[in-house]
This record gives sequence, structure tokens and C-alpha cells, in this order.
Amino acid sequence: MKVSMRFVYVTLSIFFLTSCGNNPAKSSANGTVKADSTAVAASASVITDKTVKTDPHNKYNDAARYLAGMAQDSSTTVPAKLMNMPSYKRFEDTMTAAFTATETNRLSKMREWAKTELAPELAAPKTVLYPFSGPDILHCVQFFPDADQYVMIALERYGSLPVMEKMDSSRMSHTLDFVRESLEDIFGKSYFITRKMAVNVSNQYNGFTPIASAFLVRTGYTILDIKYKHLLDDGKTLAEQPIDSMGRHLNDCVEIYFRKNGKDKIQKLTYFRANLCDNQFGTPGLKGNAAFVAYLNNLPECYTYAKAASYLMCQQDFSIIRNICMNKSKTILQDDTGVGFGFYDKTKWNIKLYGSYEKPIVDFHGGYYQPLLEKAYKADSANVKPLPFSLGYHWKDAVQNLMKFEKK
Repeated sequence: MKVSMRFVYVTLSIFFLTSCGNNPAKSSANGTVKADSTAVAASASVITDKTVKTDPHNKYNDAARYLAGMAQDSSTTVPAKLMNMPSYKRFEDTMTAAFTATETNRLSKMREWAKTELAPELAAPKTVLYPFSGPDILHCVQFFPDADQYVMIALERYGSLPVMEKMDSSRMSHTLDFVRESLEDIFGKSYFITRKMAVNVSNQYNGFTPIASAFLVRTGYTILDIKYKHLLDDGKTLAEQPIDSMGRHLNDCVEIYFRKNGKDKIQKLTYFRANLCDNQFGTPGLKGNAAFVAYLNNLPECYTYAKAASYLMCQQDFSIIRNICMNKSKTILQDDTGVGFGFYDKTKWNIKLYGSYEKPIVDFHGGYYQPLLEKAYKADSANVKPLPFSLGYHWKDAVQNLMKFEKK
């Protein structure tokens, strides 16, 4: 019986029921494709591929808007037969209602909060590193809207935007159903649920690319280009490859190029499907993936974001990705499911706490309670600021926490 790596991560979450970072252990990080020598990870500019298209009127943006339930302009490449499907009108109405409610109840409040609490980060955009992200660019761009690039890492299949002129109504209906079902928990709870993603996202109709692209156009961006690449063994060179080769190599990635509506800056989202555990579970872990570790270590100084991350970076077996995040980051924004509080050295980090700390939800079987974090919330209660939005696992009672760690 084949077991998905998402399942393995959850299994590990249950297996390593340690006090999250309260006694941190020392740890350290140790197909045929045509190489594009201009696509180097650690250059002065993150947009190094000179072949990126910049016309805002393109098939990718049209397809993304279709999947997001948005109106098309007169130059759309979406065939009339797909626009006029009876089920598509219902899909449009569902998406509009859900995104409008989420914007009012959560996203607008996140952006307003960020104006004050993330003012230094907003003033100096960098790369944003988002491990264990799933396709959730939606919340990331509320906090970091102008980042140079977003590096997202998870286990969902890459997927691709539908080639609209080749789609029939039956296949499109399946695609729309999976998109709608995969977003239900994002709208209702603010995060994806692992076991549901294995069904609704990682299938032949869906994937990271369709969901992330729909999020981007719904939040005021225009998709410019999408490229499928492979990281070579030097850990720097990204080689373009055909879409049908994706997933056949270790360290394949998809790059989504986009621009904020009304702005000139081109931004990039790079997604790797990778096992971030130190050791091998089904696919090589970071100890056996020197090229990807080199890529991450070659990234410019980052802001790291972690949300609903299953407490994986609390565990000893995720020490390499934890160390990379802490070494590369100027700022880490996370809830209690990110890097264990006990791993942060107060002499090296300025710490700001928001909201309220509550023990982990029952899904994690009572593990990952962090007494040091609870103590910090109580000791610094006079300075702990309220959190004006609900984001994370405690969606039922909205007793959420958020932390900002800024390197001194």
C-alpha cells in the first residue's frame, strides 16, 4: 500500500510527541533537462530568467481567473462554451461569496494589522520562505504583499492550469469540483487539512499551481508566466523542462511569475515538492538531498512564515529545515506550530507575542504543549497585543496566537 508523504508527516507528528523546543537539541545541516545558466538562485535579482513573458493578457491569467470564479475581459482565451456552462455560474457565485466573506472577516484585518506590526518588513521586501505551506499563498501575501519572491515547500503535486481550449465540459466540471472542495477549509478554518488535500488537491485535475494561481488573481495580482524547472546538482542552476516531466526528478519546481495590479514590479513564486524531514521517508530527506539544502542556504536573507505547520519544526527529525529558517531569516512570523519556542535564544532575537496561547488541539493527541511559551505569554502579558483576526488551528474558539521573531 502506497503511503503519501503528507501522511508520513502527520504520522511523524504523532510519533514524536515531545515538548516542542523545551529542550532543544543541537543539530546541523549537512530525466534529461536543458540547463538555463541565467536561472541562478543566489543572484542579486531573483528574476534571472530572461525569457519570462510580461504580457498581462495571457492564457495563464485567463485560466486562473476562471478557476477563481472571476469575470473575464474581452480578450479572454477561455472558450464561450466553458463560460456558459450552467455549473460555472453556480461556481462563480460560490467563489465570490466565499472570497468576499473571507476578505471581510479575515484578510482585510490581516493587512491592517501588518501595516503596524510588520512595518519594517513591508518597507524592505525580501524573499519569503514558507515551509510546509501547501498551496496557501493566500494568507502569505496579506502579510508580505510585495516580496521579491516566495519560496514555498510542501508535498502536494505540482499540477498545471487547464489548457482551456482543450477542455470539455465533463473534465472542467471535475476540475471545478475539486477546486471548490479544496478551498472549503481555507475559507472556513484558514488552513488546508492534510488528508483532504491528498484527495482534493493531489489529483489529475488539480494541484499546487491551479490553487496558488487562483489565490493570486483573487488577491489583486496578474499571472504573467509559469515555468516548470529542475534544480541541478550544483544547488544553483534551475533548468527548464517540459511539463510532462514534472515529478519524475528529485527537486523539480514550478515558478509562477506575477505582478500586483497597478504596479510594475515582477514577483516570483517558486514551489518545490520536497520531503523536509532530515531522513528518508518514501523520498530522500534533506540529509540525502544536498542540492536542495544548498539551494535553500544560497537564498538571500529571508522573512520566514509558518502557519498550521503540524509542529514539525519542533521535532528533532526536522532540524535541518529549522536551522535553515533560523539562519537565513531576518524575521520569522509564525504561530506555535512553527519553530519551537525553546529554540529561540533571547540574546539573538527580539520577540513579540500576539493573541493568546492555548494548548494544541486534540488532533495532535495532547503533544506539543510548550510550557516555555505559555510562561512567556503570562510573564509578558502587559505587552502581549491582541490579535484582531483568527488564523490557525484554534478556529473554533478563535483563541489564536502569533509570534514575530526579529534577529538582533
